Amino acid sequence: MALALLSVIAAGALAAALVLARARSQLGRRLASASAGADRLDRQLGEVTAERDELAGKVEWLTNANDRLTEDAARQRERADELAVLLEATAADPPAAGSGHDAGVWHLLLAHVTRRWAAVVGAPPGSRDMVDGGAAEQLAQAIAREVERLREEVGVDVELTVASPVEPGDGVLLLLSAIELLGALASSAERVSVDLDGRLVLVGEGWSDLGGELAAARDRAVAAGARVSSVDADGDRVRLEVAG
Repeated sequence: MALALLSVIAAGALAAALVLARARSQLGRRLASASAGADRLDRQLGEVTAERDELAGKVEWLTNANDRLTEDAARQRERADELAVLLEATAADPPAAGSGHDAGVWHLLLAHVTRRWAAVVGAPPGSRDMVDGGAAEQLAQAIAREVERLREEVGVDVELTVASPVEPGDGVLLLLSAIELLGALASSAERVSVDLDGRLVLVGEGWSDLGGELAAARDRAVAAGARVSSVDADGDRVRLEVAG
């Protein structure tokens, strides 16, 4: 009798141990599954956080780009207003026959370029005189001063090379066109080269002109009577020629 009772107790204990083992195994599997789920959630949270940071960076970049475009547009409008006044003065007092430009308007424009240049580079009054010589030498000096002003004020890399003088048929129109085109190119290119070699050649590297400012500046110069080539763009490189 006692032996039978012991057998029953042993069988019950074994059954309880088996049930406990199964329960423990199930709990272990659930714990492992919950841990794996937590790891997945952690990874997803990391991916979402990284995506959020990337989007925030893009928003900041676009905001800064929009601010730069707004500032560039304001500078372009200001430059266009200044040039419009000078062009009106030229139209009201046309060039003298055979001279290619009216002396009064020419020197007015040279003084305007010199004043803007001196204000940016801090040139003292004693170093602001124009060179003695003809229109070609004064044109080269005025363009050199405009190049230096843009380099200092806008911060773009602008280089000037003078291989041979440009004898302008209309110095006022040529210089005004050069100022307008240079300003538009400097605001849309990382590097600008200016070559005077019997004609004015402008080349922009790292060029990106979403607003079409260079083409608009070229059209304004052509409408005023300047002989400007079409905008020759090849990827991020652009080139224009302005004939004297």
